[in-house]
Parts: sequence; structure tokens; C-alpha cells
Amino acid sequence: MEYSIIARARRRLRLWWILNRRHTRRQLGTLEDWKMRAVFWLGALTVGLVIQGFAWLSEESFSLFEHAHSQYPYAFLVITPLGLMAIVWLMNRLAKASRGSGIPQVLLVHKQSYHWLRGPFLSLPVAILKVLLTCAALLLGATVGREGPSVHVGAALMYQFGHWAKLKQKQIESSLIVAGGAAGVSAAFNAPLAGIVFAIEELQQSMEARTTGTLIMAIILSGVVVLMFAGHYSYFGVPDVTAMPFEDYPFIIAASVVCGLLGGLFSFFLVEGSRAVAPLVRARPMRVAMVIGVVLALMGLVSGGATMGSGYVEAKALLAQQAEGSWWTAFGRILATMLTYFSGIPGGIFSPSLAAGAELGASMTSLFPNVQATALILVGMASYFAGVVQRPITAFVIVLELTGNNHDILPALMVSALAATVVSKLVMPQPVYHVLAQDLVRSWEHLLKSKQDDEVVSNTSSTTDK
Repeated sequence: MEYSIIARARRRLRLWWILNRRHTRRQLGTLEDWKMRAVFWLGALTVGLVIQGFAWLSEESFSLFEHAHSQYPYAFLVITPLGLMAIVWLMNRLAKASRGSGIPQVLLVHKQSYHWLRGPFLSLPVAILKVLLTCAALLLGATVGREGPSVHVGAALMYQFGHWAKLKQKQIESSLIVAGGAAGVSAAFNAPLAGIVFAIEELQQSMEARTTGTLIMAIILSGVVVLMFAGHYSYFGVPDVTAMPFEDYPFIIAASVVCGLLGGLFSFFLVEGSRAVAPLVRARPMRVAMVIGVVLALMGLVSGGATMGSGYVEAKALLAQQAEGSWWTAFGRILATMLTYFSGIPGGIFSPSLAAGAELGASMTSLFPNVQATALILVGMASYFAGVVQRPITAFVIVLELTGNNHDILPALMVSALAATVVSKLVMPQPVYHVLAQDLVRSWEHLLKSKQDDEVVSNTSSTTDK
């Protein structure tokens, strides 16, 4: 009797231990779960450090360009073309996957169907070359931004962390790529919320329930690193703007329609122009780079350098009411951004698009004199950028966070971004980055073909051996 009571108690204790152990493991996670979290968090901290260094290097590069261009503007008629030729030569020789913005590459490789491109697109040499060549482009006065490349570099670093850690769950790779790309946005702009929204809106196809919390923590950690080194700052400063009265909204919508249409047209011509120029770029890349370099230098000479670089300085001056907008500068920057992209050099369109939107908004102050000038500039930035990328939430969140989080202007930014996106879709049915990603994969299909051929040969050899 006593023995049966003891045996029953032991069985109950053992059952309690098993059930409690399972519950504890569900709460705390397995060793593999903590390994995954460590990869995400350490990778995010590394991304923050690297992107902060990238930001410093790019700012120093453009400062050197500004100083040299103010002293010897005509010298860039030679420097810019030769420099672009050197960048194209290095890119084609060392890492062709570093070309362009970098966001199309990230969009492509996070899909499981294109996992075979992850190696060539997300290697460390590609990330290093992306940083160095983007800074070189800014040093030469090319119209590029560092934010798209930051997405590419962040995704590459996180992917490499996962590769080194040998995580067992293969599906985690996609989440690492998303986290790295979004952490790149967060660190580049010092805007963690923008990084989270970018991940959800632009890269949402790879969001998984089991890694969403870890992914968001990674984005925040990369922002914290930037905060530690650069301090709390707003990318474009903190402009003086107040809430917009209801009677101003018809003017806001009108301005948004114009900017959204121009943004959509920019995306349309960027895609169609890239397709038209692609055969020539493949056949004679150096000549194309030289011609585009000459045109960019001439435009910079005429505009006093206003169409060259990322446009960060000009946009910040407009928001601080230290400069006046110009239609010529706005359209010049749009054209310069497009031409620079056609050359194929590494560099993004984020900052140039925001700067072009600021110029458009500032130019409209003469059309709507009763509307706050600063508010129109912010609306121009949000609506033109939304027209280009067709991601309205990302557009107004980025502009809001980059200009001091003044929530008085939030309703106007939301309305402008949504209106611009609707208008943009009339001329550009699909988001530009997704179209560019699909165009990009065609130039790398030879890798898939060779891989399939190798698999066929391997299977044939196995069958013969048997």
C-alpha cells in the first residue's frame, strides 16, 4: 500500500516536471531560439556601427566635393566623367551586384524563389564596394543618395551573420535580410520608426510571426547605436511649422497631385530608360559613363552645383527658410538622378527624391501664397517621394521622423502621400523597386541556368553509377 502511494506520487511528480519543462521552454525558448536572437541583435548593432561610419564617410566625401566645386567648377567637366568611368570599371571588374540602389537586390533575394542569388548579392565584398563606390560617386558630384545602399549593406551584413552562425531554420534567412535592410534605413536616417514601417510596407512578404518581435528589436538596436554616436538629431533639422487649417487642404491636395504625378513619371521614365539604355551599357559601359558624367558636370556648372550630390544640403536650407525654391533646380535634380541611375553606378534615389520634392514644394509657394511655405515643402517631399516609391505610409512617416516629429503636420502629410500614390499609379501601375527587381533578375539568369545544368549533370552521374 505504502509502495503504491509512493509510486503514484513519483509518477505525478514526473508528469508535472515534463509538463512544466515544456511550458518553460515555450516561454523562454530553446537554445536555437536564443542563438537566433543573438544573431539578430549582434547583427543589428554591427549594422548600426557600419551605417554610421558610412554616413560619416559619405558626408565627408560630399563636403570635399562642395569645397572643390566652389573653387574649380570647370575642372569637374573632366573629373566627373573620368571618375564615373573609374567607378563603372571597378564595379564591373570586382562586384557587378553592387550596381544601382540596392533595394531591388534586397527585394529580390528575400524571396525563397530567388535564394540562389543570395550568395552573389549579399557577399561582404559587394557590401564593402557598395560603401566605397557610393562615397566615391558623392566625391565626384554624382546625384546619388546613401540610403538605398544602406539597405543593401544592412541586409548583406545580417545575412552573413546568419551564415556564420549556421542557423538551422533556413526560413530565418529571409527575416534576417528584412531586418538588415530595415535596420539600414533606421541607421541611415536615425529613424527607427521609418525602418519598421519600411520593413512592413516594402518587405512585408517575408514577415513571419515567430521573428517579428526579434526583427523590430533589431531595427531599434541599430537606431540606438546611431543615437549613441551621433546623438539625438533630426535628419533635416526641425522646421518651424504649425497645424494646417482645413481651408488649406484643397491647395495641399492640388500640390500633392502635381508632385505625385511627377513622381510617377520619374519612376516610369527611370524604368523605361533603364531598359532602353541597358544594351548600350552592357556593350559600352565606359562610354555611357563618360557621356553621362559630362552631362552631369554641365548641369552642375549651370546650376551652381545644386543638381549634384544627394540634395541633403539644399533640402535642409529650404526647410530652414535659408533658400528659395526653383522649378529649374527641381527638374534638373530629377533629370540628374535619372541619368546617374542609367550609368549603373552604386547609389540610391531616396535622398535625391526627397530633395526634389522639397524643391517642388518650395517652388509652389508662389502658386499658393496663403499656405505656409514650410508646410508646402514638407508636403512636396512626402507626395513626390510617395509618387516615386508608391509606399504612402513609408513616405509620410519618413518625412515626419526626419523633420522633428511635429505631429501638427501629420494629417497634411498623410493626405498628401495617399493622394500622390493614387495619382502615381495612373502612370506607373507597379512600384518602381519591384519592377527594377524583376528587370535585375534577367541579367543574372545565367547563374540559375548553370546551377540547373550542374544539378542535371550530377543527377545523371548518380544514375549512371547506380
